[in-house]
Amino acid sequence: MPRNTASWFYVFGSAALTVFILQLVTGISPGDDLRAIASEAWSSLQSLNHDVTLGWFIRALHGWGSNFMVAIVLIHMVQVFLFGAYKFPRELTWIVGVFLLLMTLGMAFSGQVLRFDQDAYWGLGIGASIAEQGADYRPGRRKN
Repeated sequence: MPRNTASWFYVFGSAALTVFILQLVTGISPGDDLRAIASEAWSSLQSLNHDVTLGWFIRALHGWGSNFMVAIVLIHMVQVFLFGAYKFPRELTWIVGVFLLLMTLGMAFSGQVLRFDQDAYWGLGIGASIAEQGADYRPGRRKN
């Protein structure tokens, strides 16, 4: 990137990478303390929150980081689109970016569901109804 075009508009890609690395670190680090068995999941989560040093903080960073990740990636994609940075010779970069956006949204949704609380329950219901509407869509057909 030329020096004379450097501005704050060009920080969203590196910000997304930084938050992604934060998500990796905060997602992997408590892995030893959490159990994926349904009967032990809640007690291991409580142990992480109360017994592990700064476990609650790592969990909060991961939760908030997922929100920031989605927001920053969406802002970055809009900025790339508005600046026309998807045009030749960067078409493949744009396609990879759209794929990464879809992966980010999928991981955020699946991670939200894994919390197993009321918010996750209703979020899963909304996601399922959206998927049902998309699967049932046919152009030109009206629903009753």
